[in-house]
Amino acid sequence: MTLPVPPASEKATPVPTGESRARVRSAEFFRHYNRLLSGTGLLVFLLTAGFLAYQMVLKRNQELRAIEVQVERHAQFIQSMARSAIDQVEAIRISAASFYGTTVPIDRPDLFPARSALFRQLRNIPGQDRFSLDGLQQRDSSGNLTGEGSIYGRTARFYRDIEMALTLADDFQAVGLSLPSATEVRFISVEGFAHQYPWSESASDRFSRGMFDEPIWTLGAPDSNPQRRKVWGSVQYGGPARGMLVPIGAPVYDGDSFRGLITLNLSMDYLNRINDQFTVESGTAFVVDQQGQVLAHPVLYQDALQVSRTQHVASAMPAAIFPTGRVQDIATGGMQSSGGHHVMRIELIHAPWQVVYAVSHWTLWKQVLRDFAPATLAMLFALAVIIVGTFRLVGRDFISPAGQLVRHIAAESQFKSRPIPQVPKAWMPWFEAVSKAFRESFQLAGIRQELDIAAKMQQSILPRTWPTHPDFSLWGAMRPAKEVGGDFYDHFMLSDGRLGLVVADVSGKGMPAALFSMVSKTLIRATALDRLRMPSDTIAVVNDQLCVDNDTCMFVTTFYLEFDPRTGRLVYVNAGHPPPLVIRPDGSSSPLPLTGGIALGVMDEMPYEQAQIQLAEGDLVLLFTDGVTEAYSAQGLEFTDTALPPLFAHQPAPEVRAAVERVIRAVDEHSLGVAQFDDITCLALRWQPAKPGAAPDV
Repeated sequence: MTLPVPPASEKATPVPTGESRARVRSAEFFRHYNRLLSGTGLLVFLLTAGFLAYQMVLKRNQELRAIEVQVERHAQFIQSMARSAIDQVEAIRISAASFYGTTVPIDRPDLFPARSALFRQLRNIPGQDRFSLDGLQQRDSSGNLTGEGSIYGRTARFYRDIEMALTLADDFQAVGLSLPSATEVRFISVEGFAHQYPWSESASDRFSRGMFDEPIWTLGAPDSNPQRRKVWGSVQYGGPARGMLVPIGAPVYDGDSFRGLITLNLSMDYLNRINDQFTVESGTAFVVDQQGQVLAHPVLYQDALQVSRTQHVASAMPAAIFPTGRVQDIATGGMQSSGGHHVMRIELIHAPWQVVYAVSHWTLWKQVLRDFAPATLAMLFALAVIIVGTFRLVGRDFISPAGQLVRHIAAESQFKSRPIPQVPKAWMPWFEAVSKAFRESFQLAGIRQELDIAAKMQQSILPRTWPTHPDFSLWGAMRPAKEVGGDFYDHFMLSDGRLGLVVADVSGKGMPAALFSMVSKTLIRATALDRLRMPSDTIAVVNDQLCVDNDTCMFVTTFYLEFDPRTGRLVYVNAGHPPPLVIRPDGSSSPLPLTGGIALGVMDEMPYEQAQIQLAEGDLVLLFTDGVTEAYSAQGLEFTDTALPPLFAHQPAPEVRAAVERVIRAVDEHSLGVAQFDDITCLALRWQPAKPGAAPDV
């Protein structure tokens, strides 16, 4: 049977084939895929940006914490300066009280010619109703004592106070030597005279009754200060040579009788130089007093000696920070936020001052952005490239590797090392570059941290304090050429009261030299303290121990001495080290003779000879390493050991610290513009046996 065929006009609508349905489904898939990929890309971008923003917030908080530490250290440094000034004033007052407590008043003014040498140099000024020490022979030994009236025919109380004031000359000198921030120290007497240090002619600087009207006198006088406390005065202008000054006063009493006021003027110029050493790059650190007057500021007082009046804190910072004009509105104890700024205030204990630090929010953010911007832009750019490339690619060869790459970057950025996944070869360089970059970054950070730890360890084993002994003084310094160095020094007291002192230089530089130096230092100290030996035996034992398992063939040049402070006898061994220099009190000098020993660690069972010298009173022994004598100039010339004697010739031998600083300063000037090549170490030992104090000459 045959089925009928319908006419053409009655044919049905064509049914979609499988191919067309596939194309429709493919188009739908790609539309969904594009939407999903766009949404995913946008989400990844936002998450990455949020993560970076969060990291920037963490970075900002870390910066704030680091700044807090720096501000606290800065405040401690200024605190130490203020405390030193207070201690010096108190020491002078104690000397004055000691004089009054140990001397007997003289009731006969006619005994004037029998008084002290300084007293006998006092002279009346011709044609004026005044007296002074203008004729002082050694003007660096005392200040100038000036007063009203005649030096003759005065009361016993007057002469007693004069004698007391003159006994303060040594204390005044100590202030000048140990307190660089002090411009002037004086004693103002109720008897109408003043002892002022440093010395200057009475024509330019002398006692006047106006001193009794100065605010510091008013604050220290009994009416205002019955508790006899030390007082801080308000800032005053001391002239173009001294600039602004901050006075400290301490009243002096003889029993219950107020005799005068000790005053010490601190230089705001010196305070500003200390404040300028604040190392935080952003923000401003400044010092204010209780009245809100700015004492130190890096911008307002760029040349403090040119400043004749202080400015209020309202002119130093935006008004929004201190709405009432009082720094006390900012709480102490940490960083605060006020007026669009981060502000930190620290009150000093020993002075009525406050250290204030302020940085605007935007300034700190700019610093954070500057640190983060390159990496942030690079990461966002790379992410954008990946997203755009993914839009143009289809299939597993692009979608999966891109996602894996993002995950790989995230893992590596957290230093979570992971193997590179199975991806097409075209993607391998991306993964390898990311892994290598993060791996090298992590390794560099680790190396840097290890070097920092090694440097701290090396510094920690060096002596941090210097002995305080009535018969000798000792001071030194070491500056490594790298983070860690091969030079070292040590000092220790032996059981019989002698001083052991060593200066050494390990061959090489960097970490190996630092490790060998720590071993050498430990062996020398332990061997010397184990039991009393001859210095030559001590060095021989250490040499044998260093030669054991010394596969790297390192060695250390060593100078070891044992010094008896009671007799000035010095016994030493020189193992291949530059000979120290003995500087006489008149500035002449000569090197110590060699003892013929080779460096330690070269060969075991080597004999070492020792030598001895007898130091004269005031002799100074200067020890150093070849980093001093072999320092090169920009012209390629060595400093050499012949450059050392001229530094001290034709002048009195300096104190130990001044001697060391003079050598290092000379080396720095010689090597100006040239990177330090070798470790620089220098120590100075001076024998100055104690003498009993002479009884007062009444």
